[in-house]
Amino acid sequence: MAVSPTYSARSFLSSKSGAHTAADSALKTPAISSGSSATLTKSLPIAKLPPEELNLSPDELFSKYTVSEVRAVEHRLRADANAKQEELRLMVGERYRDLLQASSAIISIAKSSQRVLDALEESKEAIISQHDLPLPPKTASIDGLDDRHLVSLQVLSAHMKLLLDAPEHLWRLIERKQYFQAAWLFLLSRVVHRALVHQDENDEQSWVSEGVDVLTEFPLVQRQWDVVSQFRSQIIHKSTLSLRDASVSSEEICATLVTLHLLDSRPLTETVETFFTQRSKTLHTILERNSNDSISKQNRSSSFANGNGHHVSSTKSTSAREVTQLMKRALGVIVQTVITAREIFKDESSNSSLIVRVLRSIQDQSETSSSRDTLPAELYLTTQSLLTHLTSSANFQLLPPNLRSYKPYIDLSSSSSLLEHAGLSQRVEEWFKGSCDQWRHSAAQWFSGLLFIKEVWSLRNLIRRYISSSGLLKGENAYILSDLDSLCHDRIIGIWQKLLLNTETKFRAALHDNISVSLQAEGVKDTPPLDFIFQPPPIPVLTQILKSFADTPFQKYQLSLKQQLVGRSTHLHAVLSTLEQCARTIQQDFLHLKANGDDKTMPFIERLTKSYQPTATLLTVRVTSALKSESVDANKNVASAPGFTFLCRIMDDLASSSSFISNIGCTKAAIQEFKRELSVVNQNVLEKWRENTVNRIIQDCTAQIRYTSRATDPIGISAPMLHGLLNLCDSIRQLGIIYHPVNQHTIVQKILRTFIATWASKFWDEKIEDAALHDIAFIRNLAERYGELWEDIVAGLSKKLKTAISDEAALSELEISVAEYFARTQTLFAILLPAPLNPVYDVPLLRFGTPTTQGQQSAIDLAKPSPRFGMLLTGNAER
Repeated sequence: MAVSPTYSARSFLSSKSGAHTAADSALKTPAISSGSSATLTKSLPIAKLPPEELNLSPDELFSKYTVSEVRAVEHRLRADANAKQEELRLMVGERYRDLLQASSAIISIAKSSQRVLDALEESKEAIISQHDLPLPPKTASIDGLDDRHLVSLQVLSAHMKLLLDAPEHLWRLIERKQYFQAAWLFLLSRVVHRALVHQDENDEQSWVSEGVDVLTEFPLVQRQWDVVSQFRSQIIHKSTLSLRDASVSSEEICATLVTLHLLDSRPLTETVETFFTQRSKTLHTILERNSNDSISKQNRSSSFANGNGHHVSSTKSTSAREVTQLMKRALGVIVQTVITAREIFKDESSNSSLIVRVLRSIQDQSETSSSRDTLPAELYLTTQSLLTHLTSSANFQLLPPNLRSYKPYIDLSSSSSLLEHAGLSQRVEEWFKGSCDQWRHSAAQWFSGLLFIKEVWSLRNLIRRYISSSGLLKGENAYILSDLDSLCHDRIIGIWQKLLLNTETKFRAALHDNISVSLQAEGVKDTPPLDFIFQPPPIPVLTQILKSFADTPFQKYQLSLKQQLVGRSTHLHAVLSTLEQCARTIQQDFLHLKANGDDKTMPFIERLTKSYQPTATLLTVRVTSALKSESVDANKNVASAPGFTFLCRIMDDLASSSSFISNIGCTKAAIQEFKRELSVVNQNVLEKWRENTVNRIIQDCTAQIRYTSRATDPIGISAPMLHGLLNLCDSIRQLGIIYHPVNQHTIVQKILRTFIATWASKFWDEKIEDAALHDIAFIRNLAERYGELWEDIVAGLSKKLKTAISDEAALSELEISVAEYFARTQTLFAILLPAPLNPVYDVPLLRFGTPTTQGQQSAIDLAKPSPRFGMLLTGNAER
């Protein structure tokens, strides 16, 4: 509500006030009023005084009338005064209490009426103020005279009202973050204070000239200014801190920078530096706070893959979302700062920068139409619009025009109001690159929380889309995207390096453990390949729980059958699956990168491939080194034949059937080198295995060598030779080379030649007994099957036979007997016999001849017929 003007007693008693003198004279005149004029007319019937002569002063009364007439007037006036005194005595004595009640009621009614009038006046002023401030009221007049002193006091009250209300309005504006309006109001309050304390008596506009000493009569003015002056530092501090908020608009940032320029007298170059400094603190807070966080790394799973080749982590999505939010927050600060700096400080092609236009609109507010057209509404401010929106603004209409049209002084030609475009571009570029370097350093730590390629790639695609649509310049986009690609490249390579390192560790552990198992007791060691192929896995049985996942058991069953077909036993699969799973995971990662990329990402994938290949090659070298190390350790063991066998099977599968080397991602040269190294190591292991196997068989057969003379018609080779050949066949089958026929021929020939040479040097160098002739003839017959490659062995054995048997008939009979025996045992020693030169699918079962059946009894006749024998489909009708 409006506050009535306040008057001081001293101001009303001032001798210099002409209006006050006129008022006193007007108040004294009604002492001789209408009531006394009637009495005077009755007491002077002769004089017949006219009514207009009744209000004369005593000097005029004595000059116009006689003494008697003046005495008559005096007596009449005294009689009237006595009558009035008597009436007053009666009223006070009898109706004093009623008089007090009536006076209180009259005063209350007067106050209520005044409040109603004030409320109506405020409503009128509020309605008028919606369009413009109302004009000052007309000067009050009393009896047609202008009370200029009263107007001065009203203007003084408006000054003080603005100064008194300023703290409340400043607090409200600061809370609403309207720092530009708060700075304007503060500057206006300072001008009002200076106007109040102006003490120049020679100045007609001074309050002293109006008879008012403001500092002496109103000490509240100085105390109130002391309160208001403290807001300057608060506005500067709060507005500076508000620059750290990256979510505000460019217009709000511009208003804040203008506030600093007005209140703190900062040149535009310093305001740019202040803006970048505050945003650097915001960026540093984001980077520092989140760099110290673990990003849930301690809570994440340390495992890399499950049985199906997919990564497993219970907090995968949460952590990826955290890193994404951190990246977007940090990049958002950088992008928004650079764009805002250009929008505020950069000169446009046909117009000045935004902040310069705001300063120009403040300095020259006469061009209101053009200023409003080129500036946002929140940046166009005048004193009139500011006072209109303040509460109790009706009193401000009493302010003089120079205050209502006040505007802060800005020298547009000064260097503090100018900003060079080249310097701005250089400063923006320096801040941008420095902030990007800080972001990259912290982002490298954030990326360490990502354990999966899909997370890294999804984050890369998301950030690329965000940066591409951010509004940065082309060079700035390229700078950030280059840093992003570098971060993603390093993290992907880091993930793969850790995966390969863990794979190597697991492979070494599995290799050592399974080789140890192969050297243990018979019940614990790995299943022999020939036995493993005839042990079908159990058929899955669907339970009530697994009906919703009916495909899973059959998929496992199918996988078991495939492993059985290729001879992948349990222990062998345990060793090779570590490498194959790693290669499969990396191959899937590459497929994911290519499937979710485009033409622009292909150079990045190619660069990634080139960086990864040396690491993959290093894994193949370390795998070969681990196999060499285990072969050396197995060679030191006395019972090392099972270990050599297991090593050979591993290397044979790695070189031929395993998907490890084809999926690991090496170069062709690295693949060839890996296979060559495997071949060298495998040959060394096979050499050791062949030597140990032959020596073991010879030692086992030495105790059984008891050659004695036989009957004239021997039926076959000796028992020691039969035992040795059977052990040799079994040892060859333990290698698992039945799954790889190409390697089988070379291995069989080498170990068979070694066996024959060792046996001949140990048992056939000295005198050859008759029982050994069948063995020599059988081995020669076996060697003849290999053709020209075995001519040296065939020639040596033939020489031994001719030396021992001089009779051609006996030698021919021996060869016929051995050929018959060879035909009977060709399936027993099938693994030692050469395969057909060309694969023929209609080869008969007995490729080396059919044995005769004369003199042979049927096995079915030797068995006692069972009661149900007649039900069997056996062709014995003739019997």
